[in-house]
Amino acid sequence: MAATVRDVAKLANVSLGTVSRYLNGYQLREDNRLKVEQAIQASGFKENMLAQAVRRNRSMMIGVIIPQYRAVFFMAITTILEQIFEQKNYSLLLCNYENDRHRLQQKLRFAKERLVDGLIVFPSYADAGSLPILEEFAAEDIPVVFIDQLLPGFETDSVIVDNAHASFRAVEQLIFNKHTRIAIVNGSPDVYVYRERLRGYYDAMRTYNLPVESGWVKEGSFIEPGEYVMIESLFDLPQPPTAIYATNYFATIGTVLALHELRLNIPHDVSVIGFDRFDPIDVIEPPLTLVEQPLERMAQTAADLLLQRMRGDHKDFPQVVTLNTKMVMRESVRAL
Repeated sequence: MAATVRDVAKLANVSLGTVSRYLNGYQLREDNRLKVEQAIQASGFKENMLAQAVRRNRSMMIGVIIPQYRAVFFMAITTILEQIFEQKNYSLLLCNYENDRHRLQQKLRFAKERLVDGLIVFPSYADAGSLPILEEFAAEDIPVVFIDQLLPGFETDSVIVDNAHASFRAVEQLIFNKHTRIAIVNGSPDVYVYRERLRGYYDAMRTYNLPVESGWVKEGSFIEPGEYVMIESLFDLPQPPTAIYATNYFATIGTVLALHELRLNIPHDVSVIGFDRFDPIDVIEPPLTLVEQPLERMAQTAADLLLQRMRGDHKDFPQVVTLNTKMVMRESVRAL
């Protein structure tokens, strides 16, 4: 009886998916490639003509899974990734999971079924439910690189920024300008990035022995205009803040709009430090002091790691690369 794919997998001690990927022309880790090739030779397995043609002619594809299309940060990095991978003759399969954990699992399954060569994920809303499908990627030699955060329980290469330190420095800048009543407009506490940025805020306030009033911490997506009311409520407090630190692009825009609605002047009435610098934000007057993320380095580092793993090079796996942000000092902070 002729040997089957199952026989090859059993002899090589790898998964059926790994043998399938080899037969479809995908790059395996070097040790797995050797085991599969030796098992094929030992078992006498013969590929059919169609499988051989697929191996020779298949297209190369990278999956990129992002939390939402309308978030400028994710799309900016994705645009850079596409430029990088196009130069290597890879196409992009772009998926959006709309900040939904269950939808993320569906998109991971979709990318795997499309036989991507490698996968880049922004796992902002990932949880334990995503682990089984991610483990399938690992078992079948499909490299996965995370951007923007880690996922406990799954070891893979990741590219993140110094979120807590970036927040510490932003708040410290306000403190150096004699502000003691500092509010934070933050993203969802369910997301690692925003937990880290909030931690940096608290660390700075604690380091300089400054109290934090519970009403000074505002959390939300700040995409919908109705959420700006949360920011406006800061100024109903008995001790309203003299400064606001906004921890993402939408929070920054929401803060500016809320202050405009209240007819409060930046920086005369309230100092502001925002997060992320994209072209539209530069039209705001006065120009905002911002924390700027290294978007090009994040994309290039993630692409380099993925390409390295796809070549079968697993040296120093897993790598967690932490990149530095920078402060762009402009006119939205006033010394008291």
